[in-house]
Amino acid sequence: MNNNIMDRIGKKAIYTYNIASKATGKFAKEIKLKSQMANNKNKIQELYEDIGKTVYEKYLLKEEINVDRDLLNNCAMIDVLADETEDIRMELLKLKDLKQCPQCHYEIYYDFHYCPNCGSVQDNNNEENEPNDGPATIVTTDEEDKKLKRKEN
Repeated sequence: MNNNIMDRIGKKAIYTYNIASKATGKFAKEIKLKSQMANNKNKIQELYEDIGKTVYEKYLLKEEINVDRDLLNNCAMIDVLADETEDIRMELLKLKDLKQCPQCHYEIYYDFHYCPNCGSVQDNNNEENEPNDGPATIVTTDEEDKKLKRKEN
């Protein structure tokens, strides 16, 4: 009888360890992703400032601005960082078992059949295969934390 109790205690301890380990791994991954997102936001802000500085210097010197020569690299880099940040945001959503409503882009749980924001019917069969058609903008990424902390339904 003592062996049976010890076996049950051992199995329960292993089960508890596995759950705690999985939760810790998810938490660590979430922190890493949020750090990457914050880094991208900082880089985007620096690029915005560089663009503004370039435009203002051209204005002061009464020089013509050539977008291709003067701004294109920074603008292209902002696009790349914004897309990467949106991919990170979508990965964070998946980590939390969330998805975006294809109609209004509200963040909802995978198993919701209707969006609580706009009421549209959700297609729960193709979540993994559906690309996010929402805009990848700095506004989208700035509001990420607010949306993830919304009240649970």
